[in-house]
Amino acid sequence: MSFSDNLQVLRKRNNLTQEQLAEQLEVSRQAVSKWESGQSYPEMEKLLIICDMFHCDMDSLVKGDMTLEDQADAAGYDRFMNSFSHRITGCVTFILAAVTLMAFLDGIVHEDILAILLIAVVGVSVAVMIVTGINMEAFEKKYPHIQDFYSEEECSAFTRRFGIAIAFAVCLILFGICVNIALDSINIPLKEQFSGGFFLLCVTIAVGMFVYFGIQKEKYEVEEYNKRHDGSREKGEAIVGKACGVIMLLATALFLYLGLAWDMFRIAWIVYPISGILCAVVAVIWGDKK
Repeated sequence: MSFSDNLQVLRKRNNLTQEQLAEQLEVSRQAVSKWESGQSYPEMEKLLIICDMFHCDMDSLVKGDMTLEDQADAAGYDRFMNSFSHRITGCVTFILAAVTLMAFLDGIVHEDILAILLIAVVGVSVAVMIVTGINMEAFEKKYPHIQDFYSEEECSAFTRRFGIAIAFAVCLILFGICVNIALDSINIPLKEQFSGGFFLLCVTIAVGMFVYFGIQKEKYEVEEYNKRHDGSREKGEAIVGKACGVIMLLATALFLYLGLAWDMFRIAWIVYPISGILCAVVAVIWGDKK
C-alpha cells in the first residue's frame, strides 16, 4: 500500500476527520486531502509527527500495509487486559484467603495477630489495585479506540469457557454449604473452625473465578470498550454505585457470619473499613469510565 492509503486507514481507525487531523498537524484540510489522494507528499517533519501520533514506524507508514494491523493487537490490548485481570483477581483472592485463614486459626492464634495479618494483606492488595487502576486509566487515555482483532471462533470458545467456569463456581459455593451442614451433625475436634474455614475456602475460589472470568468477558467486548469513550460519564458512576452496593452487602453478610458463627464480633467490625477502602478502589478504577 502507498502512504496515501495508509494515512486514510490510520485516520479512520482513530475516528478522525480530515479537518481534525489537519488541525493536529497544523496544516489545512486541503493538504490532508491531497496527501490521501496521492497528489502531494508531506514534509519529513510532518511524517515524523504522524508516526508519533499513530504509534507506527516510518517504513510501515510509507511502504507497509496498515490494513494488516486490523487483524493484530497493535496496542498490546490483550496482553494488558490479561495482566489487569490477573492482578485484580489476585488481590481480591488474597484478601479472601486471609479471611479464610483467620477462620481456620480462630481459637488457635490470638485475635490481635489475626487482625494485624488481615490489615497487612488488605493494605498490600489495595495498593496493588490502586496502581493497577491508574495503569488502566493511562492505557485507555493512550488507546481510546481499539480495533477489534478477536475472531468469532475465539469469542465463541471463551463464551463456552465462561459458562463452564461460572457454573463451576456456583456449584463450589453450594458444595461448601452442603459440607458445612453435614459437619454440623458430626462431632470432631475443631469442627467449627474446619466447617467455617472450608466454606470460606470454597467462596474464595468461587469469587476469584467470578472476578477473573468477569474481567476476561469484558476484555472480549472491544466495542463496549470503544463506546466508553464516546458516551456520558453517568455509566461509570452507575458501575461504581452497583459495585459498592455489592461490596457493602457482602461485608454485612461476612460481619454477621463471623459474629454469629464464631462469636468474633470484637474484630468482625474490620470488614466495614475494608469495604470502604474497596469502594474507593472501585471509584479509582471505574469512576471516570465513559
